[in-house]
Amino acid sequence: MYKLEDYIKEINRCLQCNFCLATCPVYKEDMVESSVARGRLNLINAAMVEKSIPLSDRVRELVNRCLLCTSCMQGCPSGIPVDDIIIAARQQLFNKFGSGLVEKFVFRQVLNQRSAGTLATRAVSLLRKFNLFPGSVPPLASPPFEQRISGTVRPSGVARARVAYFIGCGTNFLYPDTGEAVVKVLVENGVEVVIPPNQNCCGIPALAHGDQQAALEAIRGNAEIFASLDVDAVITDCTSCGYMLKVKAAKVLPPDDPCRSQVVALAGKVLEVTDYLTGLGLEKTPRLQSSRVTYHVPCHRAWSQGLSDAPRKLLALIPGIRLVEMQNPLGCCGAGGTTFITHSGLSERIRLRKLEDILGTGAEIVVTQCPACRYYLNEGLKEKGGIRVLHPMSVLAGSY
Repeated sequence: MYKLEDYIKEINRCLQCNFCLATCPVYKEDMVESSVARGRLNLINAAMVEKSIPLSDRVRELVNRCLLCTSCMQGCPSGIPVDDIIIAARQQLFNKFGSGLVEKFVFRQVLNQRSAGTLATRAVSLLRKFNLFPGSVPPLASPPFEQRISGTVRPSGVARARVAYFIGCGTNFLYPDTGEAVVKVLVENGVEVVIPPNQNCCGIPALAHGDQQAALEAIRGNAEIFASLDVDAVITDCTSCGYMLKVKAAKVLPPDDPCRSQVVALAGKVLEVTDYLTGLGLEKTPRLQSSRVTYHVPCHRAWSQGLSDAPRKLLALIPGIRLVEMQNPLGCCGAGGTTFITHSGLSERIRLRKLEDILGTGAEIVVTQCPACRYYLNEGLKEKGGIRVLHPMSVLAGSY
């Protein structure tokens, strides 16, 4: 499991080289040492390892101000796992300060028990009605995706591949149209899609908040469902879900956990859907669809080398689509999971930079694989001329 004492050597390997200053979206807004990776590592070391300063509410605020976007890691010459260290620190903070009742309810009763989809949707709607969620939260889809398509969906001809579909919470509760597009495109291209019932959240929201027990429950439940399936791949439409299933899940487990072999087996099959489809190739040629499109690359992308370019390759196969690049397509949008709720002012300033970049392209459609990015960008673009934010698979599905 994530334990801060396991990362002491990693913390001390920081060269204080300043490279993370150039990539951290939070530092670009705050411009203070405590808002950049090396500053947070120094703070964590002082408050939680050496204990030379008190573990105060201010320390908690600064540690929680990180977006966990991993941008600092992608340019770190020492290869320090900054997000793992932040996660381990948040686990310690969670143990000391605890979590609110709303967060516990959402992580353990809603996201980890999604089979009761109607109950979960009503419960979250009730929390929103009585303003028990901090800040602004997106409206929930009714019904969720898991109640729209389930079981096995087969192509009309001979299947050339068979995949299991991991439904992220974003697709299930917010954007079921993404799930419908994923199934449609895969089936149109000869792929049999298995959608297992009773799936949990991937666990990354709980892990990011320091609730490793809730994350562990989610991981074990999903491993039991997916590891035994006879499929070529387990696909997900969400880059953060893929990051959790592929990289983080095994790190949450205790060393002797009986589910470890299942979690490792599942991780070996996980692929993001556009990356998977790019490798498989299209069997059915898309029809003409004239649109000017730009691509916002999600922050959680480093777990797959082809992930950043896969949507571009698919869009290039659609006649009439014109892909126009932003000046900084890799730049964070500020959503950061739930950061846009808990640190709204910070997120809005980060988003403003991104919106200016998007508007400079003249695009009619923004594509991204992250549902949090999709929601947050869409909210910022509502009064900017009707620019739509979609999953790349939705654009491809529109061509069939």
